[in-house]
Amino acid sequence: MSQSSKQSLKEMIKKLSQINAGAGMEQPMVRAVIEEISPYVDEVFVDARGSVYAKKTGAAPGHTLMLAAHMDQIGMIVKNILPNGYILFEKNGDVPNNLLLGRKVFIGNKNIPGVVGCKPGHLQTPEEASKVPIPEQCYIDAGFASRQEAEAQGIGIGDQVIWQSDFMEFANPDRVCSKALDNRVNCAILIEFMRTLEKEAFKGTIYAVFTVLEEVGLYGAMMGAYRLEPDYAVALDTIPAGDTPDVMAELLLPIYLGRGPAMSLADGVMSSIYYHVVHPAVRRMIETQAAAASINLQKCTITGGRYATDASKLSYAGKGVPCAVLAVPRRYSHSPIEVMDMNDAMGSLAILQGIARDNAEQDLSFLQDGGLLSR
Repeated sequence: MSQSSKQSLKEMIKKLSQINAGAGMEQPMVRAVIEEISPYVDEVFVDARGSVYAKKTGAAPGHTLMLAAHMDQIGMIVKNILPNGYILFEKNGDVPNNLLLGRKVFIGNKNIPGVVGCKPGHLQTPEEASKVPIPEQCYIDAGFASRQEAEAQGIGIGDQVIWQSDFMEFANPDRVCSKALDNRVNCAILIEFMRTLEKEAFKGTIYAVFTVLEEVGLYGAMMGAYRLEPDYAVALDTIPAGDTPDVMAELLLPIYLGRGPAMSLADGVMSSIYYHVVHPAVRRMIETQAAAASINLQKCTITGGRYATDASKLSYAGKGVPCAVLAVPRRYSHSPIEVMDMNDAMGSLAILQGIARDNAEQDLSFLQDGGLLSR
């Protein structure tokens, strides 16, 4: 892929990562996605809960493929405003407690600035200094002297609270850092994919679906799969990298930045609604396209933690959907400083382009020897 294509993708990631859109409050991302993708597809529509569907039809009949990337990001939500103007909050998604204190935040649709306050170090007891407070013990200082002042600025109970975090390029320009790379990187990949996908180059129908409410239950993907009834699907997400000094990668998670996109073969929590095992047919597609494009494909399983993707709901919608996860590695997941490598993202894009070109010929049978097709 060309350097200009990589730069185009990076600019889109930068733009989307700076949009504040928590779970259930994805309206700013909905508007941005519609604006960016509309010129390159045949149809765009939004469902009742906010997921965006972008449809492109190929030169001849073929399979219907659903590519899903979630738009929402982790954050907080305003729980109450105290008489003295301080703002209380709860989590909206899996925000680590130890990343709350001392953070700059934006509040509500108007992005009112504030900070998560912290007791001065000079006044902390040794016990306080060594403990991580829970959200119920935290507060936001937005510079207001009263509840009335906060409400006059449009802040109310239920408003989203999102970390402030600028997009940053490292000395190696392929390494970038921002909040919400989970999952704005794959929203950007989907836009770039549909922009560069020529209708004459594939058969069948491809839906790029930008889902809502992934961070709080994977609900948008489930609704999308029931609506479209695709022949198969790929969930596009990020995946934690295990290549930092505080993680034993080979023991816990052998995923590395800059070594290519990853495919999770099994993830979620066993005996729960959040569990996915890759479908063998879609696994073969991804492996075949990675090999054809000389892309290193990292593979892993994560069944003992809290990692789950839209695939956990896509796979079991309706009569069942053959599905796989294709993920971009990122360090420091669910933090304001997520770090990724652009080459991994470009690898995912190339694999998707190959799958699209071969869409009509894909064998979707569960039996790996090409046995009886499902009905």
